[in-house]
Amino acid sequence: MEQHGQPGTSVYDDQRHSEDEQLEGSKPFKFNYERDLPLLLHVRNATFVSNEQMYCFFMESKLERNRRCFSWRLQRLIAGDLIRVMPEVRPYKGPVYAITRLGLATLESYGQGLISINSDSRTLPNSLQAPHFLELNDIRRTFEQTKCLQRWRSERELTSLNYVIGTPLAKDYDAVAEVVLEGEPFRIAIEYERSLKSAARYKEIQKSVQDEGQVDLVLYLTSTMDLVFSLSAEFSYPPIPMCFVSSWKFKQNKLATNLILRYGEMKETCSLRFALENIILAIK
Repeated sequence: MEQHGQPGTSVYDDQRHSEDEQLEGSKPFKFNYERDLPLLLHVRNATFVSNEQMYCFFMESKLERNRRCFSWRLQRLIAGDLIRVMPEVRPYKGPVYAITRLGLATLESYGQGLISINSDSRTLPNSLQAPHFLELNDIRRTFEQTKCLQRWRSERELTSLNYVIGTPLAKDYDAVAEVVLEGEPFRIAIEYERSLKSAARYKEIQKSVQDEGQVDLVLYLTSTMDLVFSLSAEFSYPPIPMCFVSSWKFKQNKLATNLILRYGEMKETCSLRFALENIILAIK
């Protein structure tokens, strides 16, 4: 179907003009598949996301032009009851957002539903879980800043995939980061720990990843430095390479971060980049 605009303007210019009119409140709410869908998907997949985290993602991904347009689009989806708002969770800047049942139903109507969370789910995530997911968003952004991240799959996406793929992951990780370094692809399972679980639980995890063939490395990031050492001690002779580092250090130093690497009898202190390019690559 041919689209007509003013002489000398493009379809994109027409769309921008239309959106600028809506900024002034002259147009009613209408879901825009190309522009609203990415934002709604991002909120759902993140589980919880702060205003600043989402703004940085959309600007760096060139999905929005400026903060004014971003804020307008976000406020439309909030007013349409597709996204709910919660108070700021420090130190993450701005209000925190999560998808609503209507938001989930909207995604399902466009063929973008997930098995792990849907509009008929008995319960939706509790706001007490927000700090965990907000830190995972920061970890994702750190990987994006390295320019080596090819794809990020959230826990919600992974849980759904595990239902349908023939060879599922050994566990529902917090995320999986697919990166490429010097032309070599790596799949890194991400786990963020804010507190220490029981020894029995970590033995169960070590047993469950015994035959993990879908990832090259499990990266444990922690909320404190002392948790790094306590956590690494829980995994004796792990059957898959595991690295342990505080989330704060990783965000500061990225791939140059020194961490603890354990694999079988091996226990080394090295950077994440060295671990991937030398040790992990050698055993792939």
